[in-house]
Amino acid sequence: MKNILKLVVFLMVMSLTSVPTPVQAFNPATHLYIADNVFPDCINKIDLYYGSIAPDLALYVANPEVNWPTAFVDTHYTYMDLRSNAYGSRQKAFAKGWLTHNEEWGADHWAHIEGFGVSGSLGYVIEKAGDLLVHFPGLGDDFAHYAIEVAIDLLLKNNHDPKLGAKLLVANWLRSWQDRYLLAKVLVWQRPGRTDWLTLATAEFTFRSIVHRYAMALALPFPKDKEALAGLGAQLAWEMYGIDITPEVVGMLLEAALGLCEYDYECAILFTIEQIQNELQ
Repeated sequence: MKNILKLVVFLMVMSLTSVPTPVQAFNPATHLYIADNVFPDCINKIDLYYGSIAPDLALYVANPEVNWPTAFVDTHYTYMDLRSNAYGSRQKAFAKGWLTHNEEWGADHWAHIEGFGVSGSLGYVIEKAGDLLVHFPGLGDDFAHYAIEVAIDLLLKNNHDPKLGAKLLVANWLRSWQDRYLLAKVLVWQRPGRTDWLTLATAEFTFRSIVHRYAMALALPFPKDKEALAGLGAQLAWEMYGIDITPEVVGMLLEAALGLCEYDYECAILFTIEQIQNELQ
């Protein structure tokens, strides 16, 4: 019991001091944007959007450095279709969003496994992070990924969907309790030993707290959105990686990342949407 209490306190502290971990393939706003375009006729947008980011819950309970218990690690990196277990319009919308995220052929595949339209190349985020490291060799892979992911979110919001940050905020805030019930049914009750209800509930609490802060920053008007995300990035660098970096320097990194992505990010996202739609036919 003491270890469980320590875990809960640790996760609650993390929820107040961190931003989304940069090991995910795309940041949450981009996943939301992709799901919105893959399923434009979906009625329950809030649950669709939340489903599109929910697989990243795995990353908040599967950090080997602190030995967190595993809840979703298999479901993030392995294809899982929740649609056969979904009942009602909200759960079905959530399951659709979840499906767009998978690493086998979904958004994560094209972000960090296979490049768009180029056989044998790495995913878009990995390629761009490598380019960024050429200019900032001491940055580190994970933080370079974070800078690229934030840049894509900013470009999508400011060039395509000004409400993207607000959509993320509302989806994270107003998601249906039925969404978590669906995950509990599949991951706790149907698959004993994979995780437990406490881990699931704690992980989701932490995840939603962190996404809330990120969405609040992204929802700000330009250029305040970039400034706020630079501040969060500086905090993340210290909290997660022990990198002492100022918001001003993170702002420079974001500017460089924006410059690397601005000419082809749209092609990468459109290609990803098209590939997911093809798989769903």
